[in-house]
Amino acid sequence: MRASQGPDTGSSSYPPPVYAVAEDRRSVPPAGVFWWLGSTILLGAILGAAWWLLAPTGRLFGDPEDAQQWVLRDLTLAGLQILAGIAVGTVVAVRLRLPGVVARILAAVGGSVLGSLLALGVGEGLALMLGPHGREDLPGSGFMLHSYGALALWPAVAAVIIFVTALIGLARRKA
Repeated sequence: MRASQGPDTGSSSYPPPVYAVAEDRRSVPPAGVFWWLGSTILLGAILGAAWWLLAPTGRLFGDPEDAQQWVLRDLTLAGLQILAGIAVGTVVAVRLRLPGVVARILAAVGGSVLGSLLALGVGEGLALMLGPHGREDLPGSGFMLHSYGALALWPAVAAVIIFVTALIGLARRKA
């Protein structure tokens, strides 16, 4: 700098961006949380429609009066719930190192619970509106879920996959 030249006061931001405080990388934008909630709830509606279409005694095939097929109807929903849990758990597990992991996990597992309940509501609601209808003199012949434990499979599988992936990541860091 020459003696006749004054100091450079052109930049008004201090400290320069190089020395600025880092952003909070633990938070996730609210849009991300709503995306996880919304996508898992939408997946629940799709699962409910698929259950109604694919299950024995559902819309496409099976006899609602055959009690042996009622178990297969519940197992169809359980299988769809396990597949959804694997999908959601895997997608979240791949993103464990990104910012806002706790909010993402809570939104994905909470949305899985809501999606699971919505799958039940959509499947039974479609059967109520469009059939098949069971006989009134044969309890349980309507399209409904008899094993409510199947609803816990989706969030449980997703949570177990996330938990095991996090444990493996911790074990690799310590080794």
